[in-house]
Amino acid sequence: MVIFLERLINFYQIILRVNFFLVQQKLEGIRIRRLWKGISGLILLLSLTGMLTTFVKVHSTSTFRGYVTYYNDGGNVPQSDVYVTISDAWFNILGVTTTDKQGYYSLSVTLNGNSPYYITTTHYRWESEFRTVYSGGTYNIELDEGITEKIAVFFWASDACNTEKTINDYIDILDAKGYTKFFKFKDSENVVADCQTIDIYERDIDTIFVYVFGHGLHDNIHGHSYTNFSITGSTIYSNEFRGYLDKWDAPRKCLLVESCYSGDWADDFAATPYLAMSSADEFHEAKYYQSWVEGDFSHWFFYGISIKKLNAVKAFYFAIDNLKNPAQNPEIQDYSSYVWFN
Repeated sequence: MVIFLERLINFYQIILRVNFFLVQQKLEGIRIRRLWKGISGLILLLSLTGMLTTFVKVHSTSTFRGYVTYYNDGGNVPQSDVYVTISDAWFNILGVTTTDKQGYYSLSVTLNGNSPYYITTTHYRWESEFRTVYSGGTYNIELDEGITEKIAVFFWASDACNTEKTINDYIDILDAKGYTKFFKFKDSENVVADCQTIDIYERDIDTIFVYVFGHGLHDNIHGHSYTNFSITGSTIYSNEFRGYLDKWDAPRKCLLVESCYSGDWADDFAATPYLAMSSADEFHEAKYYQSWVEGDFSHWFFYGISIKKLNAVKAFYFAIDNLKNPAQNPEIQDYSSYVWFN
């Protein structure tokens, strides 16, 4: 309605100016008046046509759609839960939606004529992306500049830890330390696939903490520790697990293994960029703090980082000082330049 009134006022302003010119020139002849009538009608027609075109263009519904992805491991990966906002030239928000699991968004809005329009993405893992457009259409967006994310991964066998509450308590502690993404693998029967899931998700700017809790032994023939990742005996060797984690791009990786005879879980990760800790060496059992619920070493380690506000290395030695059986002899290999839980 405002656009219509503006064009109508402009039309009459033109008429007044032309009439004033004709009066000045004393052109009062019939031919001139007829000519002026034709010109006036043409001006009115053009003005109304322009107003109608603008009205239809501005007030019709336009749809913006596309995929939001990021580049990882040689291909584009869909990013879900991205907020996609459409705003006008004055940054008035016209509509907001989120991407689905395939990274797809579709948003229909009514354009207000204040072009150009902006498509903006918002996600806690990525810097915002901006796209300048002039109409609806298909606009695929690739997220480029990432924000470092802290990721925690938990593997545990229910015959060693028969309550998920212990894991959830640890998650609460890490949540308070700024961790935002948690993977929970209880009784994993396919550790390779689970590690590939992490590989697809993580990036070369992220920080990853891995916790393993299960019954374990040491293979004296092959010289490596191994731990059961499930109640049915999905057994993973320490050097084997190292190969899985080496594929992750994250520059900061920490491993804590709560298991008997787990010393090689630390020794096999003695390389940059790892901080690796085991609750016992390869010759001793690891004791419970509370049977089938929580390991003694893990209890004091997480107590150290949550209550005592210690970093990971200091919490490791704090846990040793409080063990019921210090002879289990936890081991540590620190090749990380990052200060964990500081």
